[in-house]
Amino acid sequence: MDKIPRDIIYFVPQYLDSGDGVMLLLLNGEKKVCPMSIRSFTKKLYSMYAIDPLTIKKLISKKIGQKNLLPIVLPDATFIPVKTRKAKVATDPIFGYVNLSQVFKIDEKEEGFEILFKCGAVLQCFGSAKYFKRRITAASIISDYFSSMWAKGVCTIKEECELENVFSLE
Repeated sequence: MDKIPRDIIYFVPQYLDSGDGVMLLLLNGEKKVCPMSIRSFTKKLYSMYAIDPLTIKKLISKKIGQKNLLPIVLPDATFIPVKTRKAKVATDPIFGYVNLSQVFKIDEKEEGFEILFKCGAVLQCFGSAKYFKRRITAASIISDYFSSMWAKGVCTIKEECELENVFSLE
């Protein structure tokens, strides 16, 4: 991936002939397809910043009181989960992620809702607009929280995460 996360408007799972894929929409209007699962893609996003996904997810979960469908919070961007397709098989990923800073408007439809982005792009989504708006609120809160932590530096993050003494040193 050669684009920085803040240039991504959304990324969603997509079926490819070769298997799972991820379709990205970038700020310049370009659509790209990456031949990997959405889980692998999110891990790569975290690895761009040398962030351990398990640790940050644990911290986010504790802060917002939710275990699943957590936002992806990075120094440059925050992504909110949204249901973008129906699964063909029970184990298929159905949630994509939209860049919080790029959301312009949410329109409810008979089935699901549409997200309109600042660039004019539209993403069709399943589920409830009401719950998506709640995710926006939670993501905004956690994004502000992490922004202030990253601004203070690594020592604050280390204290906040309440790291255990992994080497059992006294």
